[in-house]
Amino acid sequence: MLKQKLRSTLCIRSLELQVNLGWRNKERQQEQAVFLDMRIEFQLPPKACVSDKLNDTICYAELIQDIRNKIAVKNYRLIEHLSAEIYRITKAQLPNESTLKVRITKFPKIDGLQEGVCFDYGDEK
Repeated sequence: MLKQKLRSTLCIRSLELQVNLGWRNKERQQEQAVFLDMRIEFQLPPKACVSDKLNDTICYAELIQDIRNKIAVKNYRLIEHLSAEIYRITKAQLPNESTLKVRITKFPKIDGLQEGVCFDYGDEK
């Protein structure tokens, strides 16, 4: 009998972050909202699937607070750099075999642009 391999994924969807972001200095002087989507795939399901204990998984509330604290002290010119920074912050807290994909969506004031601009950064799948 073949043993079934279970997959598990934690997603954070449309998390609003306030960040000093923009190519021009004037744009970076005031915080603006961007939205974070993140997908974490675990090689093995977290122990919390069985134990029901927070210590046996990634606490997404703590992860979100850590991201907010670390990006609040910097200015970013490009969503590409911000995406890579959030990837580094998050990846450091994950089990080694996990994969991570980060997406940042921004809504610049460009005539006709309805649904914003996004950039994806992460592990190959």
